[in-house]
Parts: sequence; structure tokens; C-alpha cells
Amino acid sequence: MKSMVLSASLLSFIVPVSYGQENFQHEQIKPYVIGFLKKAAGPTGSCDLFKGFLAKEPSSPRMKKMMLGFCDSDIDFSKPISFSEMKTHHFEGGDYVCGIISGKTEMNRKIGVRFISAEPYHLILNVKYSRRPVLYASDDEFLVSEYQLQIKSFNGLHEKYCK
Repeated sequence: MKSMVLSASLLSFIVPVSYGQENFQHEQIKPYVIGFLKKAAGPTGSCDLFKGFLAKEPSSPRMKKMMLGFCDSDIDFSKPISFSEMKTHHFEGGDYVCGIISGKTEMNRKIGVRFISAEPYHLILNVKYSRRPVLYASDDEFLVSEYQLQIKSFNGLHEKYCK
């Protein structure tokens, strides 16, 4: 009976401590995810540039497509963002944080990005955008093919490290 009480007491102490460490780890990874996505995004102000081009040629389908591609493919970090579904998974002695960052694009549409990070190094292994119109703006089959390979790679890593 004493061992059951001791086990229950020990368990009630360990669970909150490990939960707190996991939340601390999740808070630590957020700036690295944001930094990674900012580097991957197009240059600041490119959307304004395309809006200017479109104003000069409002009937140009090519300019509309380019503007959509550059203004609607990345999170605009000047707007509120949130993280969700953040979980730490253990695989072959390593920790991996998997989660989603959500926000809005410069065109004010919702966008989300799934990510996988190797811990404790905060190394972003791969990301997967909810949509990526910039790839289709140029009509470049190579870019589209590369993006499809990236999605396949992400899905493989997600299956391995996040399940």
C-alpha cells in the first residue's frame, strides 16, 4: 500500500515537471521557426512593388498572377501569429518538436506552416506550407516539381519523427 501511495505521489510530481520542460522547449523553438521562415520569405516590400506594377497594368493577367504569388505565399510577421499542435517526439535518442505556425499573408489571407525541429539544436529540418502560390506564378515546371519533392520529403520526415 505504501508503495502505491509513493508511486502515485512520485508520478504526480514528475508529470507536471516534464510538462513544464516541454512547454519551455516549445517556447524556445518559436524564435527559430520565425527566423527560418523570414529568411525563406521573399524580400520585404516585394508585394508593394508588384502592386505598383499591377496599378500600371491592371488588365495584365501575368502581373495579377505574380502579385498573388509574391503577396500570398508567406506569413506577414507584422501581423499576429500563433503556434499550435506543438509536441515533442522522441526518436532513436533524439527529440523533435513538430508543430504549426499560423498567420496571415500580406493579402490578409490565412496561411499555416507545419515544421519539424531537431532539439536541442533548434535546427529546422523541414517545413510544409498550407499553400504556395509563388511557385505557380512563374509557370516553371522545375519549381513546381521541386516543391512537390519538398512536400514528399516533409511527409516522410513527419511520419518518422512526429508520429
